[in-house]
Amino acid sequence: MELGSVRSKVIVAAFFAIAGGVIAFFVSKRPQPEPPAAEPPRLGYSRNGSAPTPDLSVTR
Repeated sequence: MELGSVRSKVIVAAFFAIAGGVIAFFVSKRPQPEPPAAEPPRLGYSRNGSAPTPDLSVTR
């Protein structure tokens, strides 16, 4: 009888250890940050010269 009692205690202890590990795993997971949003088009003057230049060859 004593062997069955020890065996059931070990099974219960293992169950609680596994359940605690699973809970700790899900609690410790951090939510993933959202991907960065696409950069909106820049308005105004460009500092690197990539802005389109007006066509000055048109005569009035």
